[in-house]
Amino acid sequence: MKRCTYCGKEYPDEATTCAIDGEPLAKFPPESESEPIKLVEEEQIVTVEIFQTRETANLAVGKLEAYGISCWLKSDDAGGMYPNLAMAGGIRLQVRASDAEAATALIKAQLSASEISELDVKAAAATPAEETSKIRFAPVQIFLGIGLGIFLCLLCEQIENSGTRTHNYYSRDGKIYEQWIYQNGHATEMMKDRNLDGKWDEWAYYQRGQVVRVDYDDNFDGKPDIWWTFSNGVPVACEQDTDFNGIPDEFCTFSNGVVQQMEVRPNNQSFASQRWIYHNGIMSEIWRGGDSNGVFKEIVRYDPFFNATDTQSGEFPTK
Repeated sequence: MKRCTYCGKEYPDEATTCAIDGEPLAKFPPESESEPIKLVEEEQIVTVEIFQTRETANLAVGKLEAYGISCWLKSDDAGGMYPNLAMAGGIRLQVRASDAEAATALIKAQLSASEISELDVKAAAATPAEETSKIRFAPVQIFLGIGLGIFLCLLCEQIENSGTRTHNYYSRDGKIYEQWIYQNGHATEMMKDRNLDGKWDEWAYYQRGQVVRVDYDDNFDGKPDIWWTFSNGVPVACEQDTDFNGIPDEFCTFSNGVVQQMEVRPNNQSFASQRWIYHNGIMSEIWRGGDSNGVFKEIVRYDPFFNATDTQSGEFPTK
């Protein structure tokens, strides 16, 4: 028969450690080479208090051991690894039956200031001192270290972002539908395949992180037919090829991102055959019949709902 040296639980001879607290097991009764084995009556172990947390139980253990009373903690929390398991039965503080009365009195008694100080001294004496060398840094060294760390981070970022890099985005069936090109960490170009036919039909160009031009291919023949121009990220002009021959036919101008005027100049001819005038982004007039001299034959005015309100015929030179 073997017994745990900490909690006193008995185990068969083939066991080596306690399943509750992991302490080694010892033969009981102890074997002696000079004397024959004698059966000694085991002293009864009793529970003097039940605690809900291991912290309060450890305080009581320290108190009893400071007065020379041997005691043990017994619980069903896997040696403290799972404290929630002990909530039902609690953590039991056990002592020998002969020490039960004194232990109970000590647990219920309040510690004086001198006793607390004595326990602290004993605990400190039982804890091995750690030999640590104190290193003190001057403020200059601290700032130098911070500066060096910032410099190394910026250097690594610069190295990582240097050169040309391409990032692709894929659809669910594995086709590339969008591609970004970066130069030294800054976006310079974006291409998109909107109908997933394997050909780009949208192109965007960037400078210093802002878009400067966007081209669209709305008939999906692989050639742009709408050209947008931007300044500070705001549109300033737009050209459109309405007959898809590669030459713009309509020209729009913008102010503060709001359309102001649109001229119809088929195949980029030198004069406008029509001119659309906008107020606050809403079309208000259409000048028709323009010739090479910049003279129009008709002006039609519209309300905000695109209903014609007035028509004038004659010769109207370009303002």
